[in-house]
Amino acid sequence: MGAASRFLARAEGTRIWTLFPAGQTGRPSGLLIYSRSILFPVFRFSSGEAAGFLAGDLPPFPFSGKASLHAIQGLTEDMELLEANLGRRGLFASVRYDYELRGLDLPGPHAVSAEARIPGLVIRTPGPGDMEALFSLQMNYEMEEVLPRDGRFNPAACRLGLERLLKTGIILIACLGNSVLGKININARSFTRLQIGGVYVDPAYRNRGVAQALTAALIRRLYPGDKKFTLFVKKANIPACRAYDKAGFVKIADYRISYYLE
Repeated sequence: MGAASRFLARAEGTRIWTLFPAGQTGRPSGLLIYSRSILFPVFRFSSGEAAGFLAGDLPPFPFSGKASLHAIQGLTEDMELLEANLGRRGLFASVRYDYELRGLDLPGPHAVSAEARIPGLVIRTPGPGDMEALFSLQMNYEMEEVLPRDGRFNPAACRLGLERLLKTGIILIACLGNSVLGKININARSFTRLQIGGVYVDPAYRNRGVAQALTAALIRRLYPGDKKFTLFVKKANIPACRAYDKAGFVKIADYRISYYLE
């Protein structure tokens, strides 16, 4: 999703390598996409080709150290191959997070009708007056769910990213009176799927169905459409896994993000 989103957005500075089996020029064995200091592996190796890859048969990269490689992310099996190769180049991940990649192809009634167990809760599109409350939620979301251990939070970058999302993306908030207590958004688009992300609920209102209600409201808004839904959930986040189970999301694959921090 991240790589495809950069294709569609024509992200500046994106570089792509096409990998072929040794001595062949037919069907590619994979792609390596480098964009904004993130490397995405997309491999289709057979066992013999993987052995050649592990031996170090990769093109030169536009980085020589961690300063220009912030992270790599992809399917876990692809990541294991790439991490082994980078390790032989002297580059080792500082932090790894393992996720489940989940998908929802055809929402059922249970996926689009969830209600939070909070009387008076309203889910709506944010307005200009919600910016500061929304920024607070986004800041806490990034610090809790996105920022790797020992990483540095950048408030200015967070605010700019949120402003960009409000202009070009799809975002919903959960409100109780004048309080904004949860958020959800579409944070990437591929050729066939929309990626749900940025889901965050104020800790005081968790375990009361707010995240599931936000997910259902977002699906209602976008379905039926020409794209299916995808999301990532940390394997260790059991409450979130249960909420997405109830919404009908099923596991597609294991996914990993590895950070290369100074």
